[in-house]
Amino acid sequence: GFIIHKCESMDSLNQLRGSVIEQANEWLSERHDDSRITNLANSHQVIPEAAVNELRLRLFAKLNANPDTRLSYFRLASSLIQSLVGNELAMQNKVNLSIQQPLDQSSVLELHSDVWSGDSPFQVVLWVPLTDASATNAMFLLSPSASRLAYQRSLQGELNSMAEIHEAYRAEFRPIEVKYGEILLFDSNCLHGNQLNTTTTARWSINCRFVSLLAPSTTP
Repeated sequence: GFIIHKCESMDSLNQLRGSVIEQANEWLSERHDDSRITNLANSHQVIPEAAVNELRLRLFAKLNANPDTRLSYFRLASSLIQSLVGNELAMQNKVNLSIQQPLDQSSVLELHSDVWSGDSPFQVVLWVPLTDASATNAMFLLSPSASRLAYQRSLQGELNSMAEIHEAYRAEFRPIEVKYGEILLFDSNCLHGNQLNTTTTARWSINCRFVSLLAPSTTP
């Protein structure tokens, strides 16, 4: 259900990370805070937990206002995406940014599947960490076979909520450890999410979806 691969353009990755750090420090200056971020993994030493989402939305807007962002992001794994999905591609209009600081309950992303929410079953997600992702600050993934079975059991009324699915498959969740300089490409049919970050470092990541223009559409 996933592939971890060496980033295909470290220049683009370093540029994206540098832009995020620069914009985060601009935000701090506007708050009359003299602190500065040099290492995103230590951002929790500077950014108050209550302000994480405000900062995330600010950075999301800044990233997507830059017309070069999507092309730079595609370059991180362009050959791999084209080998798996095809070279006639549709790319999500905006890249998403996640910040998961230690012990921040508000950053927990519950178990979900993009496809169960109406997205194309043919799409893949390119997930790229801007810090090392390991242990509880990494995302977790349920295998394709287990995800299919969970879906069937939910259709049959055996499992009636994501909470019940989470409990039924908790032992099968696999944390996906990805280092800075690597990229993760995964099947969005797979159930995935994250948990409370009990490590001592923050995890920052960007994600975006890709699908072949020739894939069937499941909705208008």
